[in-house]
Amino acid sequence: MKQRETFSEPLCELIKLFGLPFQKKKSSDEVNYSTKVSKCIAQLGYLMRVPSSQVRIQICKCVINFYKMELPGKLLSGYQPTSASYKIQMAELGGLAETLVLSLALVENQLTEKLWVLKALQHLSSSGANCRLMMKAQAASRLCLYLNSADPSGQLVFRSSHILWNLLENASKEEVVNQLSSLECVHALKEVFVDALHGFRHCDRQLRNDLLVIATLLAENPAVPMIESGFTKLLIVLATFNEVKIPNPLVEGLKLTYSYEDFEMKKLLFNIIGVLSKNPSAAQLLSENDVMPALLYYVKPNQKPGFYDWSAAQYEELQLHAIAVLATVAPVLIDKYLSCQANTLLLVFLEWCIGQDPFFGQGNSFHGTGGRGNKLAQMRYSLRVLRIVASIYDDAVNLNLCDQGAISQLLDILRYAANKSKEKEDAILLEIQADSLFILSVLCENDLHRKEVFSYEGIGILIPLLKMDPKELCSGLGHSYLLFSALDCVWSCVIGCYIAEDHFLEKQGIFRLLDLLALKEKNLCNIILGILVEFCGNPKTTLHINTWRGEKAQTAASLLIQLWRQEELELGVRRDQYGRVVDMKRPIASSFQRQQKVIPVPASCPSFAIMEISENMRAKLYSLFCKLGFENLPGLSAEDFVTLAIIRRYIDFKVGEVWSEICAELKEEFRPIMSDEDALQRISKIRATRKQREMINKSWENFLTRTSNYEALKKAKKLQEKAIDASRPKVKTQTGAVHSTDIEGLHTTYGNFIDDLRVYVRGGTGGMGHPRLGGEGGRGGDVWFVAQERITLKGIKEKYPHKRFVAGTGANSSVRALKGEKGKDREVHVPPGISLVTDDGKQIGELNAAGERFLAARGGLGGSLATNFLPCKGQKRIIHLDLKLIADVGLVGFPNAGKSSLLSKISHAKPEIASYPFTTVQPELGKIMYADYKQISVADLPGLIEGAHVNRGMGHKFLKHIERTKQLLLVVDISGFQLSLKTQFRTAFETILLLTKELQLYKEELVTKPALLAVNKMDLPCAKDNLNELMSQLQNPQDFLHLLEEEMIPANTLEFKEVIPVSTYTGEGIEELKAYIRKSIDEEAERENEEYRKKKLLLLQTSQEEKMNRR
Repeated sequence: MKQRETFSEPLCELIKLFGLPFQKKKSSDEVNYSTKVSKCIAQLGYLMRVPSSQVRIQICKCVINFYKMELPGKLLSGYQPTSASYKIQMAELGGLAETLVLSLALVENQLTEKLWVLKALQHLSSSGANCRLMMKAQAASRLCLYLNSADPSGQLVFRSSHILWNLLENASKEEVVNQLSSLECVHALKEVFVDALHGFRHCDRQLRNDLLVIATLLAENPAVPMIESGFTKLLIVLATFNEVKIPNPLVEGLKLTYSYEDFEMKKLLFNIIGVLSKNPSAAQLLSENDVMPALLYYVKPNQKPGFYDWSAAQYEELQLHAIAVLATVAPVLIDKYLSCQANTLLLVFLEWCIGQDPFFGQGNSFHGTGGRGNKLAQMRYSLRVLRIVASIYDDAVNLNLCDQGAISQLLDILRYAANKSKEKEDAILLEIQADSLFILSVLCENDLHRKEVFSYEGIGILIPLLKMDPKELCSGLGHSYLLFSALDCVWSCVIGCYIAEDHFLEKQGIFRLLDLLALKEKNLCNIILGILVEFCGNPKTTLHINTWRGEKAQTAASLLIQLWRQEELELGVRRDQYGRVVDMKRPIASSFQRQQKVIPVPASCPSFAIMEISENMRAKLYSLFCKLGFENLPGLSAEDFVTLAIIRRYIDFKVGEVWSEICAELKEEFRPIMSDEDALQRISKIRATRKQREMINKSWENFLTRTSNYEALKKAKKLQEKAIDASRPKVKTQTGAVHSTDIEGLHTTYGNFIDDLRVYVRGGTGGMGHPRLGGEGGRGGDVWFVAQERITLKGIKEKYPHKRFVAGTGANSSVRALKGEKGKDREVHVPPGISLVTDDGKQIGELNAAGERFLAARGGLGGSLATNFLPCKGQKRIIHLDLKLIADVGLVGFPNAGKSSLLSKISHAKPEIASYPFTTVQPELGKIMYADYKQISVADLPGLIEGAHVNRGMGHKFLKHIERTKQLLLVVDISGFQLSLKTQFRTAFETILLLTKELQLYKEELVTKPALLAVNKMDLPCAKDNLNELMSQLQNPQDFLHLLEEEMIPANTLEFKEVIPVSTYTGEGIEELKAYIRKSIDEEAERENEEYRKKKLLLLQTSQEEKMNRR
């Protein structure tokens, strides 16, 4: 074909044969020949490589014929037609779809052929199997880049978008989104969307809405660069421009036609706002572009059937969409929410919802069930906004609500919904009531005055909600959710206020709670028991509990005992047929406790005996009986009295369990002395006196009668530990001044890495002299810092937590030794690379190599005639140990440039790597290993930011480590860098200049170091073009400096020995980079050796000349 074009027509005729209907002799032929047929059809895809437009178009026509399902005009004798979908199945088996996607690269510049290929792919993408094959060939990203290609007919964009839509429907949405998540694809989608936005055809509007659906899927993934591309801002402005009426160049000249497509676009835009509100990075854009006022624009009563250019049904649906989105946006923009008076608007709107004003609703809108003229949907979504905002527990929001009478208005809503429920029970009405109760619970929880306001009308509304048929709890409409909300409201709005509690008791609220308790629903019992225990703080409560009678005249005490037995049965507690104790050693232990082995736990961790209290309701039942009393309880059987006796000893048994666990732990880890062991045995037998029992009951009463919360248990345990510590004898305090070195915020710590440690050193005091004999006391010992390998500042801090180093005291002069011996020196081992700095910032020494020593504090002189035989105190200092890493090469760059990834590729280091800035928060060291066993150390330093030279972003803590490196390796992102939305985007060339500027402003000597440049992320699209532009800028930087801001331009630019393009993702250029690093280090070493030889030679010549002159 390449040599003779005359073969084109015969080949086309052969290809046409594939388009004809297939015939078979036997029914089994389809299966028997499936492998050969699929291979033949697969060859059609490979024939796309033939450089003939005629052949390629004929292949696409042939594939399209697969889907026409035509029967053969004439059957051969003894043959029958194959099944209608046989060719399609063989195409799937042969992978034709994948091959055709790959062939798009061959027809990139031939529009006609490209359109035919896309038409064939449109048909193929109707099946899930073909879509999965197409995804293997990166179909989504390829098609996305074709969206904005030049095509006068417009078919290219519509066919590409249709295939994309099929991929989303038939393949994995996550995989499609991942392929579309590159910056180029997002830019392409944005450009096509803008073109379609200004289109006037019906198909343009449909395309625009289809692209909005794709944009929504992309926005759900925070990693997709929607914000960086500007697409997010465009969508936000487009969603709000019609409401806020603020001119914006992004939507200049755009007007909605209020057609059905524009209506659908508006709903999609609202939906995107809701999706973006879940991305913290988009919060600033949402705030700046008036999203909150635009959504609150719809929080107003509907005053006429048609609202501006929207119909009544359309406006109602948009209104509900806007309020639903407001529920997701409000917590993110809570300050905007308050400044726009959103609470006021919502409360006014809710007042309209329960009013009798005429309403022209259509009843077929967004979840707005109930028929025409119904406002329940508006009420439901408005309350949902208030519920979500209240659940933040922001004092300003809740105070604002209460100041505007929210409590009384919510009670009106509850009354309205309750009356409506009597007519017809509905899930929306139940949700409205539950949300109203939840908001009231949040508002009244910790405020006595608000509880009083609630009690005047709220108790009468709340009590009927506690009367619930057990069958309703399983109805699925939301009765259980409403009941839990009502119980929560009792807890938050009634308990703690005597006025509210008395009103609740008068309305027989306790009877309603006991009726619910008699249902013996596990999830209800714990909550109701907690409420009853709290209510028992009111002296009138016990009378109401004792008065209650259930079915068959059951008393409250009998009910509580039944619940105890039911709980023990579920826990597997051993009892005999009469309910008596079986296990004498562990009378109330559950089966789970018995199975656990002795595990020593820290003091801050609860033991199994303590955890068991918070996980079942026996502690609440015991607390309730403590309030009711254990004597003269009516309606109990003989078995009930046995169980009551066990309940009465619950706290004794529990204390015994705790002491048994402590005893077992001590035996596991320690061997107590005989007296302690005897005491433990006595304690574990629980033979306490009456007074001890009273003390135990009193100590547990306050806690167990209030709650069984695990957090409260921890608090009680901490108080116990404090009491134990207070009872212990105090350690004898040290005489003399003690200098504390624990100053808050002093040390710079990156995880487990410390590069600055403040220590106190003091030389030893001299020995006493001997006045009578004239003896001289020994000198005090000295404190030395000694550099040693494999030592870290973190290790020093852990080994010496007080960070005080004092040398030994000199020996006193005596008759046997008039000259006292010197005190023992104190050596402190520190890592190499330490600078010794005083508190006032003065550097007093350096330790750069192992074995080097520095005298930190000199010992005091011994007593002698000059000092009147009195000893002198040693020198004392507070010294900062400032660590600067020593490495051959230092990696320098802005955050997220790929420094850590590069270090992991060229060395065996394993730094933390992620796709966000500031992943590296501590310096990392790695070593490059070469084949000749040569090793070169490389330091990966945390990313710098603009202003690092003035210590912005802890700049000094990072820049100081560069000082000790022999060479610099700058790492830049070829696509540029932007730290956040608030900072300016910088190109790769600007990044290099900024890094140079920061190094120069910190210390000018850093710019004179030998340097290499690694241009990273060369796997990204358009990287080669960016690299060519960067190389031209580096070769002639002076030609481009006038385009930049003056503060960005350094006095001297870095001169790079080599510029190496690399990709840590694909491995491109890594080996070359290692070779260049080795070459640069060797050249520098050779240069230093040459300079050393020249100096030695010069010294030798000078000494010889001096000898000659002496002669």
